[in-house]
Amino acid sequence: TLASRNGAKARGYLADRGITPAVQVQFRMGYAPGERFDDRFALKEHLGAQGVSVDDMVETGLLIAGEDIPVPYDRFRDRVMFPITDARGRVIAFGGRALQKDVPAKYLNSPETPLFHKGDNLYNLATARQALHAAGNSAQSNSVPLVVVEGYVDVIAMVGAGFPASVAPLGTALTENQLALLWKMADEPILCFDGDKAGQKAAYRAADLALPHLKPGKSLRF
Repeated sequence: TLASRNGAKARGYLADRGITPAVQVQFRMGYAPGERFDDRFALKEHLGAQGVSVDDMVETGLLIAGEDIPVPYDRFRDRVMFPITDARGRVIAFGGRALQKDVPAKYLNSPETPLFHKGDNLYNLATARQALHAAGNSAQSNSVPLVVVEGYVDVIAMVGAGFPASVAPLGTALTENQLALLWKMADEPILCFDGDKAGQKAAYRAADLALPHLKPGKSLRF
């Protein structure tokens, strides 16, 4: 859909952010239609035609359903889509960036599902692990730094700038489980959040979280 006529606005947004078609393919990005009312069922109909049940779509967070919703409909509509994978590179959830200005949530993530627990995962985790492994990072060597940034587009920009081991939390503050994941990959991950008040607050919160867990050889840089 991103490459089709319907995806023109999404491609324009990505071009404005400096995300080239090659990078879009590298990060398996997409577009969820939703400008028209009948687009609310585009994904539901597409997956239904492939034999996926509505129950499975609801359970994996792709549809919104509830007692007060007579017909389940697509969760992601008129959004640029970022697949979220597990540590082995399998897609387990999605993040979506709204293209309209008056949408309540600029970024929307999949909800907690049997496959996806946002506090236990990081965006770009599988690729970052591979990059660190390929560089032979050891306790003594920091040839490829592990950098934690705020969001999806930040990660993509960092990878494009030559920092392949870049990751981001998934729409929440850094958690203890994410910190443990980072320390499994590198002794001193670098936290590089935005310089605004929200970014500074996130950095202080991460420092408070990390302090009780610091030990010889395991620390953080900012």
